[in-house]
Amino acid sequence: MSHAMAEVKINGFASVVTGIDLEDDGNPTADYSSRTADNLQESKVGLQWSADLDDGMRFVGQTVARGDSANGFVLAYDWAYFDFNVGDSGKLKVGRLRIPFYKYSDYLDVGYAYHWVTPPKSMYTLSFSNMDGIGYQQNFNTGGMDHSVNAVLGRYQGTLQIGGVPSPGNLENLVAVNYSATMGDHEFYIAYAQADTYIESASATTLSTLASDPNEVLINGDKGSFVGVGYKGSFGSVGVFAEASQVKVDNSIIQDSMGSYFGASYNMGEITYHVTYEMTDSEGKTFTGVSAPAEAGLNSAAKALGNRSSEGTSNTITLGARKDIGISSAVKIDLSSYTEDRFQDASATDESEQKALLLRIAVETMF
Repeated sequence: MSHAMAEVKINGFASVVTGIDLEDDGNPTADYSSRTADNLQESKVGLQWSADLDDGMRFVGQTVARGDSANGFVLAYDWAYFDFNVGDSGKLKVGRLRIPFYKYSDYLDVGYAYHWVTPPKSMYTLSFSNMDGIGYQQNFNTGGMDHSVNAVLGRYQGTLQIGGVPSPGNLENLVAVNYSATMGDHEFYIAYAQADTYIESASATTLSTLASDPNEVLINGDKGSFVGVGYKGSFGSVGVFAEASQVKVDNSIIQDSMGSYFGASYNMGEITYHVTYEMTDSEGKTFTGVSAPAEAGLNSAAKALGNRSSEGTSNTITLGARKDIGISSAVKIDLSSYTEDRFQDASATDESEQKALLLRIAVETMF
């Protein structure tokens, strides 16, 4: 038994979030209703454990129970990987890993790690964040800067979104690379990812019969790509931050989308005040090369299947404050004014404006 035992460390985090839409004409974000406060949708509880093994090897696992307004808390096994030290500053990982898309990818679920109630959804839009495969991270110092390169290779198999509807999906040959550099109080990163995208959809199969080239509609191995950049810096008590991304799937009905945010914070000891402006822009696909009636029908159906309601622009202004309590807990409050100009259904010929005013309060902790 002594040979089979290893030192195991257990850590956890929890977020309890209550929110309400203060507008009384419906919420286009579908996050909260205007009738009553909801303390489930963005709440979560997570446990992470690591076992230090011999010869620089370690096992890391993480499970998270996320609040879901329809199903209560849904438990997911996010991380399950071995990592191996490579020299003094390299690390090889094998198993279920976090994909390094964003600035906050590694601690995306740990609300205590950032000042918002949740990171800006204009940037953090992808419905998945983990993959099965292999990864390597190398840290080094040169030119007075700390550098880090994080690369992963593998596959994601699970649920993807098409037309706002969850569908079985598969991302094969998934490659992602994230490079970051830190100099003093300033951090910069750039990320790129691509994969062969497969989404099973009976509607897309039916729609493809109208197209001169069915492969322009079907999502059967099309190249999907993600590009992201970000910056975070501190100037005394003032912080500035920004991120931007583009997501697209070539030769498919899935719309190209861009998202970004920028903002500033001011720290006064235990209290941090912040303001953030977010933007999104989604562009729908059109199809040509068939007869006029078929082209009109194809484009109308494609807009419905590609979620026409996401075609257009939106912006959000968030004002918030965070107060630290002790060494590992915080209370946050965010007020977000959301406005969108979108086609509200596939038959609409003009964009229309909808608004939401979200008030959210969160208690965050790490243990």
